[in-house]
Amino acid sequence: MGEVFRQYWIPAIRSDELPAPDCAPLRLKLLGEDLIAYRTTSGDVGIMQNSCPHRGASMFFGRNEEEGLRCVYHGWKFDVAGNCVDMPSEPAESNFRTKVHAKAYPTQERGFIIWAYMGPREVPPPLPDMEANIMTTDARQISIIMRKCNWMQGVEGELDTVHAAFLHGGAVRYQDQEPGSLSYYHYKERDNARFIAKDTDFGTAYGAYRPAEADTTYWRIGYAFFPFYAMQAGRSHGPRRQDERLRPHG
Repeated sequence: MGEVFRQYWIPAIRSDELPAPDCAPLRLKLLGEDLIAYRTTSGDVGIMQNSCPHRGASMFFGRNEEEGLRCVYHGWKFDVAGNCVDMPSEPAESNFRTKVHAKAYPTQERGFIIWAYMGPREVPPPLPDMEANIMTTDARQISIIMRKCNWMQGVEGELDTVHAAFLHGGAVRYQDQEPGSLSYYHYKERDNARFIAKDTDFGTAYGAYRPAEADTTYWRIGYAFFPFYAMQAGRSHGPRRQDERLRPHG
């Protein structure tokens, strides 16, 4: 699956983890690779291999200065594309630095997230135009969570709208929830969810429906995007009103 993931942009780090130009580098691991991220003097972000191509010294200890990251061992300096732009140990007339390249990945910054493309294309695909990625103008909540499970188990959990009412809210009483809200129907009808799924060009659209009032049905709809993104229904809708959440039977 690693080769599949490399066909897509991957959310790598939060923007605030590299808070300012020429700030300290950051360690990260993506798809099993140990990498270093840094923000240049002009504000661009580079993500490159951890070890210097020269003698393998960690670039985490490198000096972030003047549009590049300089290895502290011998001073070789690399730009965000992985090109060696300075090699102090070579004479001025030498072009040996042009033959040295560090593995580096293209990055883009949007929605308070720094994305990395680790695939084989010379021209990366566009960033995913998910709603949160194109409409967010302020950071509501961006979390980094370690899940000790296979990636598929994580995707299954995101798609599963039944387990939350039992696992995460097994002790919650629907009588204590606001009538007409997501939580009200979610907990009142724990045992009565039915699923419908539909393949789409981007992944899957799915819905779980439960009985609501005498003549209506409550739907909770979500989406799964390739390769591992999910967009779920909101946690609270407030008081019930005649809208898309409640549909007449049939």
